[in-house]
Formats: sequence, C-alpha cells, structure tokens
Amino acid sequence: MAQAPYSIQTNQAAKKVDMKVSGTFTPQDYQNFVRDYAKMASSIDAKTFTLEVDCRDMDLLGTEEIDKLKGSFAGYKETGFQKVVFIISAAQMIIKMQLARVAREAGLNTIEIVTK
Repeated sequence: MAQAPYSIQTNQAAKKVDMKVSGTFTPQDYQNFVRDYAKMASSIDAKTFTLEVDCRDMDLLGTEEIDKLKGSFAGYKETGFQKVVFIISAAQMIIKMQLARVAREAGLNTIEIVTK
C-alpha cells in the first residue's frame, strides 16, 4: 500500500499538532484524512493548541482539491485552534495565494503563512 499523502502528530507538551501534506489527495486519501483529523481533534483541547501544517511537498491545487481544502479549513476553524500555521517554500508563491484565499473563503482568520 502506498504511503498516505499526509501525517498528523500531536505534541501534548508543546501544545502543537504537526501535520504534513504532500502531493495530491485521492478521494480515498481525503476520506482517511477527515477520519484521522476528527480522531486527533477529539483528543485535544484545540483552543490551547497551534496547528502547524507543512505544505512544502504539496502539489498545486485544482478546482476539486480547492473545494476539499475549503472543507478542511472549515474543520480547522470549527475545531478552534489557537493558531494555524502553514509552512511553504519560497518557490510556492501560487500555493501561498491558494492557501490564503481558501482560508479567507472558509472564514479561517487565525492563520499565518511562513516560508522555510
């Protein structure tokens, strides 16, 4: 079985959730992500946590992916993280714009996009 295009790890001591996304999600990957995300979200007090999403290996998003991403961002907002940080590389200016636009459309205001 191929490796999932995401990972989610909770660091209770640092009050941080580390998430890494890469490539493009298939519909099955997305369903698995939603399930794994819900499991993680129910195990923490999100308002005291920062969600850090490493997007450096993420592919550009097509229209279908943008809709799914908007659903994920709405989930992040609903979960109530203290802050959501997206990590991108300097070469990912288009992805930076996509992330910022989708966050705005999903009403996710507590974001920061960091270049590493």
